[in-house]
Amino acid sequence: MDPRLTPANQNVACSSLRGQIEHTNFVEGQNYQVNVPFVDLLGAPGGERNRQLIYGSKVKYFGETDGWAFIQNAYDNYVGYVPRETINLDTNKTHIITAPLSHVFSEPNIKAKNTTTLPLAAKVSGKTVENGFLEMELGWIPVMHVKLKTEFATNPIEVSKLFLNSPYLWGGNTSLGIDCSGLVQVSMLLCGLSCPGDSDQQLAELGQNIAIDTTQKKGDILFWKGHVALALNARQVVHANAYHMSTVIEELSEVAFRIKRQEGNDIIARKRLIGELHE
Repeated sequence: MDPRLTPANQNVACSSLRGQIEHTNFVEGQNYQVNVPFVDLLGAPGGERNRQLIYGSKVKYFGETDGWAFIQNAYDNYVGYVPRETINLDTNKTHIITAPLSHVFSEPNIKAKNTTTLPLAAKVSGKTVENGFLEMELGWIPVMHVKLKTEFATNPIEVSKLFLNSPYLWGGNTSLGIDCSGLVQVSMLLCGLSCPGDSDQQLAELGQNIAIDTTQKKGDILFWKGHVALALNARQVVHANAYHMSTVIEELSEVAFRIKRQEGNDIIARKRLIGELHE
């Protein structure tokens, strides 16, 4: 079993694993959600960041040790640890943030105090609209920055452009810091598509394999060992990368040459999403 996706540690294991692993404490996961703008999902209590979870993300909560909650992300099944105070019981959300970042205001007024800031893909609940703002559980947010959570973007490439010039951050999933696989994942999420968190998982699960030398189309996904990029058109890709420490658009030929020169790695796969996602 992939430990990134297996909801079990030395103290507790999800009841769904009964009969698959040996454990003395099987439990049912409880439905919780993230209640801070975003939080690092750690591989161990106080350990290294693997990914990030965004406000309103649904998680299964299995237990707590010394203030660290052991959870599993409902979207991609990634498991890990977050501070217990960063999650609370699950509530219904109605809208999703579609801007890279959006301020929450104390009143429906652009001059009002901003009380917090939410990233792209955060999910909120609201129905009252006043003066161009939606009232939600944290305050008032610009209507221009939200859509109903059932209104999906049509192409992940257009979503990925929202992250241009965002700083690179290993394991990041927001415009304040994002990595290559995080860029792909959030772009897919806004389109209502399933997508795992790490590039090796994305290689295994996304799209259909096509020949590497096939003429590139918008939306193709290109993989190197430890790196992934999205095709913008026949020549260019958009990707978050540590060379630029940013999300940029580059000629594929330049990216491939640099990775080959620096790391000795060639493109190992090209995957294609099928359907209306290509323009």
